Amino acid sequence: MIKKLFALIFASICLLSCRQQPDFEIATSPLDGGRYFIESCLQGEFKKAKFYLIPDSVNKGHFEQIAKNYYTLDKEGRQQLRQASIQINEISAIDSSNSVIYYENSFEKVAHKLKVIQTKDGWKVDLKYTYTPEL
Repeated sequence: MIKKLFALIFASICLLSCRQQPDFEIATSPLDGGRYFIESCLQGEFKKAKFYLIPDSVNKGHFEQIAKNYYTLDKEGRQQLRQASIQINEISAIDSSNSVIYYENSFEKVAHKLKVIQTKDGWKVDLKYTYTPEL
């Protein structure tokens, strides 16, 4: 009887630990939110990057395309992205809860912009701003 109870408790603990959300650091500034997201994408750590994304259908669509583009690279291309450094060119505050980060990485050397929004769960990335065509 005690062995069955012990086995049941052990199995329950194992199942609960598997379902827990990973513990990623909360972004306390726009720079942190953007940097954590960019670094995670460059490293191919998309589960972590998704933590720093505002969860809506449009953002998820853009995010899936980023991941798809990463995996279409050959092994050498992904390795170069993992080794790339981030250069923050400018952080522009739109208001107290919205900022835009202008950056590039040492592999692509292409200017990018990323909007970061303060939420109750820390600073999160809004890809809609990045992928909205400029008029």
